[in-house]
Formats: sequence, C-alpha cells, structure tokens
Amino acid sequence: QITRYQSKMAPSDYVQCRESKNPAIIDNKPYDPNIFVDITKPSSIIKVVIALLFFPNQHDETGIEGLENKLKVRSVTGGITNTLFCISGLAPLQNFDCVLVRVFGAEGLVDRDVETATFAALEGVAPPYYGRFGNGRIEGWLENYLPLEVTDLQDMHTCEAIAVQMAKLHYEFKIPPDLHEYHNDKDPGLWRQIFSWMEQALSIKEYKRKEDKERAEKLELPLIEKDLNWLKNDVVPSDVKVSFCHNDLLAANIMRNTEGKIHLIDFEYGGINYVSFDIANHFNEFAGGTSTEENGVPNYELFPSHEVQIAFITAYVKTLKCSGEKDEDEKKSSVDEEVSFILNEVKAFDLVNHLYWGLWAVNQAAVEGTEEFDYLEYARNRFARYWHCKRKNGF
Repeated sequence: QITRYQSKMAPSDYVQCRESKNPAIIDNKPYDPNIFVDITKPSSIIKVVIALLFFPNQHDETGIEGLENKLKVRSVTGGITNTLFCISGLAPLQNFDCVLVRVFGAEGLVDRDVETATFAALEGVAPPYYGRFGNGRIEGWLENYLPLEVTDLQDMHTCEAIAVQMAKLHYEFKIPPDLHEYHNDKDPGLWRQIFSWMEQALSIKEYKRKEDKERAEKLELPLIEKDLNWLKNDVVPSDVKVSFCHNDLLAANIMRNTEGKIHLIDFEYGGINYVSFDIANHFNEFAGGTSTEENGVPNYELFPSHEVQIAFITAYVKTLKCSGEKDEDEKKSSVDEEVSFILNEVKAFDLVNHLYWGLWAVNQAAVEGTEEFDYLEYARNRFARYWHCKRKNGF
C-alpha cells in the first residue's frame, strides 16, 4: 500500500514518510527514503532513476526490461555543494530522454524537506521535479541549455536578461499555503540564517585537517559576529522590500540556450528575503571563486562597474513596472528614482553578502573538508573583501 499525502507542498510529509520507513507520494511525486545513491557507482544512480521514474511499478519488468543496461550516466560540472549527474536513454519509455540526478551536499546547512517542497512548488520557474530519494532527488534536464561561465556575466545583453528573470521570480512566484510557515514575508530568512551559521561556525571544535583549525582561527570570527549585529542594527534599512529570492545566483546557476534564453536553476538557498540582497549577491558572483578551478579565489576586477549595476537594476525595475507588480510609492516614482533607491540598498547588502557566504564556507570546511575545494580560502577572501568594502564605503 502506497501512502499518498494529501497536503500540498508540506515539508512535514517528508518527515512522516521517513519515520514510517515506507515510500510515499508527496507533492504528487514519489519519495523513497530508503534508497541512497553511491556517487562512485553508476549502477547505483541508474537503479534510483528506474525506482522513482517508474514508481510504483519498478519491479514490473514489462516495458523496462533491460533498461539498466541502456541508460547512460555522465557527471555534470557546475556546483560545489551537490554532486550532479545526467542520465540519458529514457525515451521512448518517458516523454523525455534525460534527467538530472542531484545528490545532496551541504549536510546540516540546508533543510532538504523545505527545500524540496519549495522546488516542487516552483514548477514552471525551476526545472520539473520527478521525485526524491534518501540523499538526493531527480529533476528535469534542460535540453540545449548550458550553464554560464563567470565571463559571460560581463556581456550586457546577458546581464540585462538575467535582471528580467530575477524580477519575474521576485514578483510572479507565489508561495503555496503549506509553505507560508517556512517562507513568511513578515519574517525574511536572511538574519535568522546568517546568525545560525555564525553560531555554528563559532561552535566548530575540529576540522578534517589539523592546519585548517589554525587557518580558521585567523579569520577572527568574534569580530565578524560583532559586525553582523552592527550591520543589522545600523546599516541595512529596515523597510527593504521582500519577496521570494534565489539567494545564490552565480553563473553556474544560470542556464542559457542556443537562442539566448535565460533559465534560473538550483533554488536550494531560495526563500523569502530582501530583494536588494538577491541583487547584491548576484553582483558579487561576477567575481566567481566557487569553481574547483578557482578554488576559493574570486577575481574582484570582474565586479560590475557602477554603469553595469545601473543597467542591471534599470532592466529589473522596468520589468516590474511592465508586470504591474508595484506598490503606490513605486507607481509615483520614476525609473531613475527607483534605480537610485535600490542601488543604495544594494551597497548595504553587499557587505552582508560577504559575511553570509564567508560563514557558509567556514561551516562547509568543517563538514566537507578543504581538499576538493578550499572553503577556508573562499571564506578568507570573502571576509577580506568585506573589510575592504567597509573601509572603501566609509563605514
């Protein structure tokens, strides 16, 4: 007997399913908490795909006999948090040939129940959701799309196209009722998240490598904690507009097809937040630093100029005005006035953003280690940039 949960997008359903230790239908897709992918074994990945895409008939060999030998697995580059695979060969048994298998990373830093329920709710904005297993999920594959490179962000046409998609995300996606508890526009998640990561980072006793403990001590986290309180109380405006934000719009999380169409992916850090934080975060991602090749070293010479920032925010504001999603003050103000207002907010959130991802990286270093990616070097660079920008902006 397969349990079918009736609530729409409720993260608690995933908890109940794990407690029962039985597969179930949640968010209209299968969830089997008992099967796990071994990323070193392609056969393990294939078995999970068959189990979920043909659920609950995966043991019925009619139509899928020999499929394990037909499917092909290849690794997908792009992120450092998760491990990604493309599985091809599903057509004609499915109305698509490929899927993406995402094996979760960032243990303890992301609530996967909330995140998966949110991802399912983002249907039409994010790629399709096909089901979840013990340590990951299956998503739709964007055919003929490729992730952007950091250098692609310098192209003005691409830059403005991203602004349009960000604006549409902020004002078109509506939170389903069962997710209001977790994405509450009266309680943006930024400060709760960043102070939680601060507490977690301060509590770290050991790292996987002895020298990492010494490196982490040089980051002077108590000073970071002091400045976090200062930023919250004295720097960031209290009346900034909030909406559902991506919060991690780096180049690898932006897909572009052969016709130049932009599609946003990887919403695992998404949630209700300050829209100007989302913009500030994207500007900082112009510098990169999160690929294995960059290994934690952003190039801030690529940070967008004042003119590029103006162009991005202008495209963003014009999209909002065309959508009709604006309050009374916005209706009265000109595009230039709104751009200037947002730009000032972005300067404040630029500081917060460096501490946000710096603390994330410290915690990742403790959980994942620094051999495959130097999270502590990334943290050092983000904190160094914070102190640089603080001095530069006269704080």
